[in-house]
Amino acid sequence: MTSELPLKIRVDIRDLWDSPKSDVQASIASLEETLGHRIEPIVQWPILWNELKDRFPDKTTFIPSIARIVNSWYARLLWRLDSDNFPEWTEELLAVLSDGRKQLVIEPSPPPHNRPRTSWNTKTASFYLGLPKTEPPPNAKVVAAFDQDFDNLLVQGGASGPADEGWDDLAAEPGSASRGSASEPRRTVTVHTVSDASQISEAGPKIDRLPGLGELSRPNELFAQRAPYILTLDLGNPLVVRCSHEATLELLSAYFNRYGKLNTSDSMRRNVFKVELVESAFCSGFNDALTIEPQINFRNQGYQINPTLILAFIEGVLGYKMVHTNGHNWVYRSDTILK
Repeated sequence: MTSELPLKIRVDIRDLWDSPKSDVQASIASLEETLGHRIEPIVQWPILWNELKDRFPDKTTFIPSIARIVNSWYARLLWRLDSDNFPEWTEELLAVLSDGRKQLVIEPSPPPHNRPRTSWNTKTASFYLGLPKTEPPPNAKVVAAFDQDFDNLLVQGGASGPADEGWDDLAAEPGSASRGSASEPRRTVTVHTVSDASQISEAGPKIDRLPGLGELSRPNELFAQRAPYILTLDLGNPLVVRCSHEATLELLSAYFNRYGKLNTSDSMRRNVFKVELVESAFCSGFNDALTIEPQINFRNQGYQINPTLILAFIEGVLGYKMVHTNGHNWVYRSDTILK
């Protein structure tokens, strides 16, 4: 059935999922070493891809995103088993697994769920992981969601609540509370408006899981889909714009080359300014800088390029927000994903 999938996704399944060297297989093995049971992930890839493909216009991010969420599932269950805070919960889990199928069924999650959700199905004696048709959430939110679900995993009725409203406020903590234990660390929520400071609960340090190297795509793909974008402008000759978002630089280059003023004194009929993209020194095939300088420099030693149009374009057209300047250097940031 995998023949129905795009070639890139089939390759990523082979390299990032099925390969013994993949982070997914390493997570499965780590949990098996502690739990004593191998929880095998079961995925109908054509079904999952058909349901979620609208959220992954860039096919190269599909398998890495699924792998990241699944790795977090295995990591949070392993953390819970290693913790001394959940002895009764662990015994209950071992009891149900003794007769269970020891598998994690990964499937699309229907509305209104808007975050990854895991549950235990008593009829099939299997774990289930539902993936919603939404933007893949950050690791910290996935961790918080799984901790909430694991808290209620073995409760009659499965994972808590039919809806996921407000789940963004969950704060993942190393000491997530188990059911019915007042002495254990408690989960907190982010409080946005509190009139009494005494109502604010102490929040422990948030935790997150570093992605595996195999989960990360190339820089031009990775940073196109990850905010914030960072942009700097350094005044001089040449004027240099550096940015983590390649498409931003490409638009700047195309715009100022298109509307650049023609130098009538130049026998080659070039624009007054040369606007060029610069390939990154970190990796090939990725432009992370843009230079602007006069085409003819022999009379322009020390020439200062007027940056106002570029600055206005960065803020007014691209929507970047300035975070620092000293009059010669500017630092901008955008928290909006730009398509």
